[in-house]
Amino acid sequence: MKVGTKATAVYIGKMVQPKKPINDRDDDQAHIDSSATPNIHFCYANPEHKFLIDKVLQPGKGVTYEVFNETPVEEEAAAVEPELDEEGNPIPAPPKDPEEKLPKFLIVSEVVKEPNIHFFKVPRLGSYMAIRLEYESCLFEEALEAGVIDYL
Repeated sequence: MKVGTKATAVYIGKMVQPKKPINDRDDDQAHIDSSATPNIHFCYANPEHKFLIDKVLQPGKGVTYEVFNETPVEEEAAAVEPELDEEGNPIPAPPKDPEEKLPKFLIVSEVVKEPNIHFFKVPRLGSYMAIRLEYESCLFEEALEAGVIDYL
């Protein structure tokens, strides 16, 4: 990713639910703290920024959490009366092409000028981009079958 984007740093964080301490007598759900706000746990970084691996960004620090804020859904345009044919029957509207939906992202053009940026080390000049990527799971039968076919 670093080479493809020509970025000086690339790191990936994952939203994780904080865990509660447990003891030997607790059940298998005791570590789950459903009342806590998820943290961003950095699990990958390019070699020059490996100090970020296993760092945790807590809510309220920095600007990264802004990509996880839900934006209000725009209301659809008011209902348009359908066109009618000669007999007065409604003419079905042609189906709309689905709009391309890009992941939500945030760009800070100059990080040292942004007071809300959180630095884990000494600030450096440059830009910052955060992208919200969501997926349910990459584990499904079709992916496994496609992998086997690609291998053969």
